Amino acid sequence: MKITIIFIDLLTAVVLFFVGRFFMKSKHAERNVLFLSGDYTGLNTEKICKVTGKRIKTWAMLFFLGSIIDFMNPGVGMTLASVFFIILLIFHLVDMTINRNSKYRV
Repeated sequence: MKITIIFIDLLTAVVLFFVGRFFMKSKHAERNVLFLSGDYTGLNTEKICKVTGKRIKTWAMLFFLGSIIDFMNPGVGMTLASVFFIILLIFHLVDMTINRNSKYRV
């Protein structure tokens, strides 16, 4: 059971890391922002991709740290990583909603 929990944490971290890297290194920022928000008219797509990619990489680090904690106490690291992930995801959604007209405009 311990190995399964650690494997799930590490798999989640790897997937999130590569998704974040994809957003940061993307050459087609308009298409990625269209995927994220559905509309990119007037938005600074490069900035949105860079900010989103950095945040997704941060989420990946949470799950990596969770896998380290799971070595000592199985399940605790995954729970902590999931709780912090949900909090940071809500922060990201609120930031993108509130600052859409000011911070992320061209």
